[in-house]
Amino acid sequence: MTRMRASDKTGIINPSAATYYSERTFPGSLLISEGTVVHPRGKGFPRTPGLWTHDHALGWKPIVDAVHAQGGTFFVQLWHVGRVSVPSQTGGLPPLSSTSAHLPGAHILFGASTAGDVDDLSEPYVDSHAMTLQEIKHVVNQFAHAARLAIEVAGFDGVEIHGANGYLLDTFVHDNINTRTDEYGGSVAARIKFPLEVVDAVIEAVGSNKTGIRLAPYHVLQETSDSDRGGTFSAFCEELEKRRLAYVHIVEPRYDQLSQEGAFSGKIMRPQNESREGAGTTSSAASIWPFRRVLKTTTVIGAGGYDATSAAQAIEEGRVDLTAFGRYFTSNPDLPERLFKGYPLTKYHRPSFYTSGTEGYLGWPRYDENASRL
Repeated sequence: MTRMRASDKTGIINPSAATYYSERTFPGSLLISEGTVVHPRGKGFPRTPGLWTHDHALGWKPIVDAVHAQGGTFFVQLWHVGRVSVPSQTGGLPPLSSTSAHLPGAHILFGASTAGDVDDLSEPYVDSHAMTLQEIKHVVNQFAHAARLAIEVAGFDGVEIHGANGYLLDTFVHDNINTRTDEYGGSVAARIKFPLEVVDAVIEAVGSNKTGIRLAPYHVLQETSDSDRGGTFSAFCEELEKRRLAYVHIVEPRYDQLSQEGAFSGKIMRPQNESREGAGTTSSAASIWPFRRVLKTTTVIGAGGYDATSAAQAIEEGRVDLTAFGRYFTSNPDLPERLFKGYPLTKYHRPSFYTSGTEGYLGWPRYDENASRL
């Protein structure tokens, strides 16, 4: 969960993150960090942490140590937002993408305001810069460099490549965005080439058992669409299965179908005639089952709209091996215990998601602390 409390000037993570992450760690648990930018050109929002310098990695080290002290495993999510950015965040440069088309309207600068009003600051989207072959190689190297810093300096147990949500890698995958005519556009194999090059470079840098990736086949924000979502992402997963990754992290389709809680709540619009799995399917057919069946030997993490009951059912059915939780973890540091024991959850506080300081970030009570006050 992006919390935007890093230094906006340096990108160094805030020291209080050691408390934030460690108090949400239980022995044997897996934590995945907030999105962490691999290069200044990949930044999309104010006060998001970076991991392209040695100092960035050193800033993360005490936080990783704090999680390890609680018996947890910690992966860092490596992030390049691509065209989901504006020049104020990228040093005055146009955002990178597979092609030059830009998103409509304005980019909401979450975190730019300390008041928590997500609508108070925005900046119009501009034409993207269609990446050259050389620039693609540079970004591949940036992910690999960040992965090495994460493992060798910060001490993370692994890295998760953010390949979802219309960010840079995802803009190459979807055929409605990627209109390239070179080796990175056209066929499915060509459109997934760049993301796979990133995966392979990270594997070479830190090992396949320390490499994961996040996908969102049914995502609709940032204009992500595809003429055959099922076919495209099944082919993608077939290639990932060959690589023996630590895991593939897939967002459930219901996150976009039903959520009124997303960062762009109220702006989720899915074309009525758009199939969730390609030609001949209906919206009710949307599922991550097709990808689970391809990822036969790869651990699959499911995310998006789970509660204790649906998570247990998904694992029991074999649809996923693990389930991930985000928003409710911000307000329930003891979330696993609450889920397993059936305790009620404390509602999260959206206005403080992206503000600075510790309010809404630290200090959330555990259930036994609540109960002792009754």
